[in-house]
Amino acid sequence: MSRAKKVKVSDDQPPVQRWIGVDELLFDPENPRFPPEIAAGETDRLIERFVRDERLLELIESIGNQGYFQGEPLLVIDSSDGYVVLEGNRRLAALKLLSGEIDAPSGRISIEDAVQAATHSPTEVPCLVFSDRSAILRYLGFRHITGIKAWSALQKARYIKRLRLEYYADLSYENSLRALAKETGSKGAYIGQVLAALALYERAEAENFFGLSINAEEVDFSILSTSLSYVNIVEFLGLSGRMDAAQSGLKVRNLKHMFLWNFVKDESRKSIVKDSRNLKKLAAVVASPAAVKDLLKSGNLDQAFSLSKGPATALSEALLAVKSRLETVWGIIPNVSEVTPQHVDVALAVAKQARSVRTQLQAMLQDMDDGGLDD
Repeated sequence: MSRAKKVKVSDDQPPVQRWIGVDELLFDPENPRFPPEIAAGETDRLIERFVRDERLLELIESIGNQGYFQGEPLLVIDSSDGYVVLEGNRRLAALKLLSGEIDAPSGRISIEDAVQAATHSPTEVPCLVFSDRSAILRYLGFRHITGIKAWSALQKARYIKRLRLEYYADLSYENSLRALAKETGSKGAYIGQVLAALALYERAEAENFFGLSINAEEVDFSILSTSLSYVNIVEFLGLSGRMDAAQSGLKVRNLKHMFLWNFVKDESRKSIVKDSRNLKKLAAVVASPAAVKDLLKSGNLDQAFSLSKGPATALSEALLAVKSRLETVWGIIPNVSEVTPQHVDVALAVAKQARSVRTQLQAMLQDMDDGGLDD
């Protein structure tokens, strides 16, 4: 297909709508949906990610069976190589697969079948041509931050950072937060917290997530952002405040711990923290060196949380919990019709452990009393 006639769009004019060939449309190398190495990398890797993460099969089937919906044009900017699609890259992937310009990833039989079964393979689609990337940035923000096609928390954070660098780089950090808050309908403190969390994420990403077993796509950025609502966590990370995006005092080792506790999954697909509701417990833990040491060793948040209150309180709570469980067992026994040797063996083991605990505590108490007499 021949190159569409170039459309000149000035900065102060609205975008121009026109039909453009699918083969002239390019994927956005700065797509905030993906890490930079994916968005600007090889097309094969990008398509594989669309197939895996973006429900591409549904879109191929929709366009292939019904044709392209003209009421939703792609948003593009003109470049020397073609038209870069800033909004609609998933649709573009479907169009390029349907047109045969690119092949389905190896082993994706369902994608191949959908392409072969298609009755529509559009070669031209409606587009809105903007003057440059800056001209489209605010429009994208409205659609994906306050509009109906919401980005994920990480995608929003990346967009906010781009918006700040594009429009408000000449303002002080505090003033840029106020301007961004006004533009996105948020509060300055929230914007600052998001940018600070993004800086943490990007540092971890640059460190290859510290060699931990972390799938970047499964990192819940909202947990990282929410964690900065807790003063103890902010201090644990070495930040000057929850809006500290510069992070000159960042404690990288502790950032690694945060990613370990929040995002490394076990066999049950759960992390140590599990979800944002447990961040309050984590905030208490990181304020206690002893509790942090225990959490790193045991991986048990509840146990470390008990230690964060102080060893004596943790011991009291643990003993009371054991007493409560034994009272429950005592209440169950009259209702048991058949007692097995295993029941007796477990009861003997519990009694033996209980005697050991009592003996140890009595010895410690005696040592304390003897020390007091020496004084």
